[in-house]
Amino acid sequence: MKPRHTLFRRTALIVAAGLLAFQLVSGAAIFFNLMLPLAQRSADDLAALLVLSARTWVELPPATRAAFEAELRGSHGLDLREVSTSSGAEIRYYPYLNFLRAALVARLGPGSAPRVLETADGRFHVDIAMAQRMLHFSLSKELIAPRPSQALAWSIAAGLLVTLITAWLLARRITAPVARLAAAARQIGSGERPPNLPESGEQELADLARVFNQTGAQLAARRENQSTLLAGVSHDLRSPLGRLKMALGMLAEERASPLLARMERDVAEMESLIGAQLELARAQEIEGAESTDIDALLAELLEAAEARSPGQTRLRVAGPPCRAVIAPLALRRIVTNLLENALRYAGPGRLQLVRRRCAGGLLIGVRDSGPGIPAEMREAVFRPFFRLDPSRNRATGGSGLGLAIVRQLAETQGWKIAVKPRLSGGASVWLAIPLSDR
Repeated sequence: MKPRHTLFRRTALIVAAGLLAFQLVSGAAIFFNLMLPLAQRSADDLAALLVLSARTWVELPPATRAAFEAELRGSHGLDLREVSTSSGAEIRYYPYLNFLRAALVARLGPGSAPRVLETADGRFHVDIAMAQRMLHFSLSKELIAPRPSQALAWSIAAGLLVTLITAWLLARRITAPVARLAAAARQIGSGERPPNLPESGEQELADLARVFNQTGAQLAARRENQSTLLAGVSHDLRSPLGRLKMALGMLAEERASPLLARMERDVAEMESLIGAQLELARAQEIEGAESTDIDALLAELLEAAEARSPGQTRLRVAGPPCRAVIAPLALRRIVTNLLENALRYAGPGRLQLVRRRCAGGLLIGVRDSGPGIPAEMREAVFRPFFRLDPSRNRATGGSGLGLAIVRQLAETQGWKIAVKPRLSGGASVWLAIPLSDR
């Protein structure tokens, strides 16, 4: 399955891309219209100083040249001396020095060929041929300013940092209410009543929170009314069914009849269906968690199943004895329904109740060796009144609510349940219970 992008990530990327594009365009505009002309003007000024100094040094009497060199060093930071020949590697990858070289050629003439050099100490040197002499200027890198490439790099780095921070803050501001909305929706889905979301902030988000709060209140009221109605109807139905059952029993004592026996079975089936409906309604109520001996609880349930089908059940546990803080009644009802469902529909064969402890959770599975469940029906079997047998033959028993109750109980407690195939045939129903470190 292809991973989906989160709203936070997508919003941050869009905002960051827009701001970065703006930074690049504005940086390029500043570089070409401001920094580059300033660098060229600075290089031209330095070239003018070097050419003027060289011409002045050549025209001065030899006795005064030392004083001029000292004044040039103190006033402008330039070391000037005469050399016999130019040596060293010429620098080509400093933009400012390229500007300086071009400015020197423009002032000295096309045939002058000044050289810009760098030595191992990191200083820059300029060799200028003047009046049959080779004059060597030495200067520190600190004198070369401005540096357009460094200025652009600093501008891009600062813009990138500001862009990322701004995109993160903006995306967080947009997605935080959506995350709270998703968390509240999950609580409603698990049967809880979440606290009302704050109806503040931007108009659209405030309206969304207001509508969600109203919807949550309506769903809670509807769920409560549904539970009350179901409980009332079930209670009202059980009373006449009880009287009908008593009457049928009295009639059966007077005269046995296949019709009366069939009517008694129908009444018993109706009572079972009403009980299952009530159990499905109660499955939406969250149960408090408490420390529970998992292995002892499973052994007790398996013992009850073994009494119904001797020699067909077995408990398999992996790892040391397991004790966890969970909802014990919900776990008991889930495992009981799974065992009953497997014994009813899987047919003869070994039935395994498995307990495994994995990283961050607990796995409990019921394995059978029956005909199995087709892949396209492994989710449908958890729907109320769904049965693999389309004829709904009464010989198979059941109300079609067993696995629906199991799914509702698991989702209410925040657990997961799924049907998996077995390589040796049959089906496995696994209950995944996340556990905290407490």
